[in-house]
Amino acid sequence: MIDKLNLLPWREERRKQHKQRFIGLMASAVLVAFLANYGVVQYLDLQQQQQQGRNDQFQQEIDLLEKRLAFLPKLEEQRKAIQLRLNVIADIQQSRNRATQLLNQLPNVVPGGVYLESLNLNSQRVGIKGVGDSNGHLAALLGGAEQSKWFINVDMHSLVTTKGSQSEQLSQFNASFDLTVPSFAQPKVNKVAKKDINKGK
Repeated sequence: MIDKLNLLPWREERRKQHKQRFIGLMASAVLVAFLANYGVVQYLDLQQQQQQGRNDQFQQEIDLLEKRLAFLPKLEEQRKAIQLRLNVIADIQQSRNRATQLLNQLPNVVPGGVYLESLNLNSQRVGIKGVGDSNGHLAALLGGAEQSKWFINVDMHSLVTTKGSQSEQLSQFNASFDLTVPSFAQPKVNKVAKKDINKGK
């Protein structure tokens, strides 16, 4: 009977077991709290990295768009420069053709009985001097020039009655007008080029 007796105080043993159990629970709670906090920190860090990646991508797109917008004024300058060259080319073409156009159109407005003594072409302004055997022929000259689509601003500067070599009565005149190019005779290269430029806008 004596061998089966428990000499250790049972209350002290139970208190010790409760203490160990409490310490274990506290350690588990601390570990769970630490793991939860670590998981939250890692999740927030991952979200921040993803957001930063999106922000970097947006910034790259913004930078690319700003570069394209900055290049637009250069394109506009190039377009204007090309248009200016085309206008110069068109003017040169018109200048080369003015003398030919003038000589082609004069026979249509100079009637019989009117004789030109001099012809002067300065840019677009044309000056003519000559004689007519009647005022009616000179009136026909002015009327034909005013009705022509190639001549504008027709002016008669002087009209003097004189006699010819055979004592016939003649009218000596001095007139001028501007040589222009009607719309139907405008060079097509300029119009085509304008369409191409507008397509590139």
